Amino acid sequence: MNPQFLVWFLVLMAYHLFLNLKHWTRQPKATARMSTFIYILTLGLFLCVAFGYRPPMPTRFFIDRVSPWIFSIIHPQ
Repeated sequence: MNPQFLVWFLVLMAYHLFLNLKHWTRQPKATARMSTFIYILTLGLFLCVAFGYRPPMPTRFFIDRVSPWIFSIIHPQ
């Protein structure tokens, strides 16, 4: 990914986190935990991409493995 995109993504994520921090005290505990989990997951994926590690994604598995198999069934030779 473009380094400029990564920087802007991080800035927008930090800004969004800053805006939501004041609302977390009034949210139910389950909602606050879910928000925290989503932020941690997003930050983890961001750091993986920023350091060059490509995390496995379900769509890549589908494109590489499942799609050719289905194509061979639909279009037999």
